[in-house]
Amino acid sequence: MFRLLYCLFFLFPVFNIQAQSTYDRLNKNPFKQTQWYIGVRGGANYNLVNPINRHSVIKPTNDLDEALYEKSYQSVENIGVIYGLTAMFQFDQKFVVGTNLSINQVRFNYLQDLPADVNSISFDHQHDFQYFDVPVFFRVMFRPATNRFWNNSSRKPKVPAIIPFLQVGLNFSILMDAEKSVERSISQDGLKIQDLSFSENVDELLNPFTAGIFAGGGFRFRLGNIYLTTEVNFRQGFSNVTDTERRFANQNLIDNAYDVFDDKNFQSFEVLVGILVPLKYLSTKEFIPIEI
Repeated sequence: MFRLLYCLFFLFPVFNIQAQSTYDRLNKNPFKQTQWYIGVRGGANYNLVNPINRHSVIKPTNDLDEALYEKSYQSVENIGVIYGLTAMFQFDQKFVVGTNLSINQVRFNYLQDLPADVNSISFDHQHDFQYFDVPVFFRVMFRPATNRFWNNSSRKPKVPAIIPFLQVGLNFSILMDAEKSVERSISQDGLKIQDLSFSENVDELLNPFTAGIFAGGGFRFRLGNIYLTTEVNFRQGFSNVTDTERRFANQNLIDNAYDVFDDKNFQSFEVLVGILVPLKYLSTKEFIPIEI
């Protein structure tokens, strides 16, 4: 009995030191205060056009009839897609900065009528622009502050499974491709006939760079050691997408559709789903992420 007590007396500090060193090592980890994430994201956007200055090839002789010749921007076929990569740095339990590298499709159309006493002409203009977006954003996570320290049973700090957030940022866009298709119809005595249809690349009519701001919010969900995010954003462009110096550069559009671009910027609503993977782990063997 004496020998057993003697052994337990000397072994207890060894077990205690070993257990203590485990969570002490985790608590003293120099990387536990921050986390890096990379991921993918994708979704859809709904685009609206905000005309700044209107332009037309044909002008009515009576200024009162000028509104009859203006473009009528539609809102039913303006859904595009957005997809790409994301990278974020979380430097606090509640604050994140990040950027996205995305392909953003902007679709919109407008109608234009040229009324006349005998034959009236109608044009349907469809547009499909592709931009490479580089937004930079700041995100606030709405969550209670929790203890960062591991306990003596080596259980990692608790982090809410679902965290709502709000974000705001700047968006910079580079034009990749711009396609435009035109359909022309002639109406006479109630009969409408489509007599012309063609497509054009209109890169030269647009500014190569645009910028804007955006704001939105969403939720982050924990799925094991990765995260699922959902977000909804409103984007407001403050750059004119039309190159004012090359407005009349496409002669085919002028001759066959009597069309030149208005000065305009875009507004859009976007809904996205993403997957985030943490890059820093406390254990490379078990891949326990630094969760803050």
